[in-house]
Amino acid sequence: MRKRLTPKISLLLLFLTAIIVCVIVACDSKMLRMGQGEVNPTVSQVSPLSLMQEPVATKIVSHALGQVEIPLYPQRIVVLDSSFLLDPLLALDINPIGIATCTYCISSDSLGDLLSKISIVGHWEHPSLEKILSLKPDLIIGHIWQRSFYPLLSAIAPTVLIDTDSEVDFKKNLKYLAELLDKNSRAEEVLAEYNERIQNFRQQLGESLKTKTVSIVHLFSSSSMAVYGSDIVPYAQIMNNAGIQFIPAYKTLQGYLGISIETLPDWDADILFIVILHERDSKNLKSLSFLEQPIWSTLKAVKNNQVHVVSWASTVVGPITANQFIDELYQYFIETP
Repeated sequence: MRKRLTPKISLLLLFLTAIIVCVIVACDSKMLRMGQGEVNPTVSQVSPLSLMQEPVATKIVSHALGQVEIPLYPQRIVVLDSSFLLDPLLALDINPIGIATCTYCISSDSLGDLLSKISIVGHWEHPSLEKILSLKPDLIIGHIWQRSFYPLLSAIAPTVLIDTDSEVDFKKNLKYLAELLDKNSRAEEVLAEYNERIQNFRQQLGESLKTKTVSIVHLFSSSSMAVYGSDIVPYAQIMNNAGIQFIPAYKTLQGYLGISIETLPDWDADILFIVILHERDSKNLKSLSFLEQPIWSTLKAVKNNQVHVVSWASTVVGPITANQFIDELYQYFIETP
């Protein structure tokens, strides 16, 4: 009798073991779900079956390509950008372990010291997958225009791409990253500091802000110029917040508009800013062809010596550089005796 019952007992034990495994797997499938700008307060613990790994909390987040499961508290972040995404991450007290840089862009002195402490994983237009893999990231953050790398990046670590094709709103980016990384309180502190600087600027300059108009022309080469709507680039957004007056042409401008030397007078103002992105344009600015055109000398800003060449496209990109940019604006609007 004893020998006949043994196989039955063994089968029963196997059956119970299978049930236990199914229960564990079912528990593992529970995850936190987060839409962009929304967080589900319920957090589930994902406990891998392997006893060699520590339990990892995860959540599902929405991004430019849909949804992806990421760690709730990522510790090893690689960011495929050294400006628009790095600045807000640093402001949130997040220190990435790797970044992709722009080798031909003018670099920001504000972030220079911080950049030296982070591993470089190639150019942001063609990041090195090998270098990224060697860093063993648990989260990768990039732009939607880097989507061609997404399948390979996702094979390395969960990857989130942010839509910066249509606009680069530094406040929106900050808030989204704060939601992503559970840093909402820190984001509120950062924006409060920014708002305080803006209010101080408006109070100190007062009525003088209403007496000058500005225009911003973006220079991409010796013959390619464009203007952007004042609400879709960070530095123009900051100017709007500060009460600086753009010329009327900006009221009907939506998105991006290429311009020529012949239409440049339509964008004349009391103060004209020429934004350059590339190092080569910075070095060769005086020899650029449009400066030699007779129409250039007819501009009001040129006559009054109020043309300023700046590198805001790559150096004013997030809350850290935004605060420093507000300090820079004083020199253009404070009346000198």
